[in-house]
Amino acid sequence: MSLIDEIPKTFTEAVNALVAAHSESGPPDLKIVWFPDPREETVQLLLVSDEFQQTGAIRALPLGKSAEFPFRSAAALATPDEWHRAQDGSLPLPEGWELAGSREVRS
Repeated sequence: MSLIDEIPKTFTEAVNALVAAHSESGPPDLKIVWFPDPREETVQLLLVSDEFQQTGAIRALPLGKSAEFPFRSAAALATPDEWHRAQDGSLPLPEGWELAGSREVRS
């Protein structure tokens, strides 16, 4: 069984599907922050939870396209403290992820 119910046809559908999949399978305190890709090629999500191990870095795990999900994606994990540090500029975000355009899509 796939975490994605329908194959997304648009970038917006891809973002919504991936957010829903992470929401269903993530920890109860999961916060999800979306970092828009101006080219609409890669769904970039930061998953924030106290249940994640603090590493002192925010690194994205990139995934390629597939038949079930025809967009690239990249997810990164962070603790709330790491997310706050990224927001104040003391902890770098993955390359190309712009804080100014980010939006919390689940809290």
